[in-house]
Amino acid sequence: MKKTSDGPFQIMIGKETLGAYLAIPKSGSGPGVMVLHSWWGLTPFYGALCERLAARGFVAMAPDFYDGATAQTAIEARRLRDALDDRATSRLLVSAAKHLQAHPETGDLPMATLGVSLGCRWALALAEAMPEDVAATVVFYGLQRGRYRRSRAAFLGHFGMTDPLTPLKEIRALEAALKNIGCDVSFEIYDHVGHSFFETDRPEAYDPGAATLAWNRTLRFLHEKLDVPAAPRKPAPKNPRRGSLPAPDGPIVRPLWP
Repeated sequence: MKKTSDGPFQIMIGKETLGAYLAIPKSGSGPGVMVLHSWWGLTPFYGALCERLAARGFVAMAPDFYDGATAQTAIEARRLRDALDDRATSRLLVSAAKHLQAHPETGDLPMATLGVSLGCRWALALAEAMPEDVAATVVFYGLQRGRYRRSRAAFLGHFGMTDPLTPLKEIRALEAALKNIGCDVSFEIYDHVGHSFFETDRPEAYDPGAATLAWNRTLRFLHEKLDVPAAPRKPAPKNPRRGSLPAPDGPIVRPLWP
């Protein structure tokens, strides 16, 4: 991945290309954060989010797993989501994460994944598939059923109390599943907000107060988990092999949100 400045670029993966947005801090280096977009696609919001992360010292990359397409309506977004090939997307995102890890500006530092809505599926899956690399995972109002066995990351979640797509029962189930394998988990519930409260380009749902609080918590979490060398963690099981996302019929079953 030859890239030394901010903005859109292409990752070469074999004979394929994957579009992405990259933002590098002024210092020129920092821990990597892989940002996974919602079902709306890689909209300008995600470029701005990468820039905000870079301003706080992180090398932020947002891969475009819709291949340039974005949605204006929920019908369009659902069509794009449903057209995804899970196996192909999994392969591309693992490769993208490895590219971020190999980027000269990230060095040998551990990385984080950050998912928004649909992107939470992949943020959680990468933490499960790459336990030696992903030290922290942040999810914004997205859940994923499954059998979590290998993840060693710390997890921070942001959920709206009135969001019907992330029921409290499902939030607690995911929290328990991650704690049961020894992960550090902090799931925050925000009163009086629903889905998409963090996204400035969703004015019908955006809540400035909750979004600011979630952002500040996210920054503290990322700095704590990525900037300071972590204590030794228990070895990850050897199966399945490192670097492959769980198959669609394996630990990651299906998204529970748009």
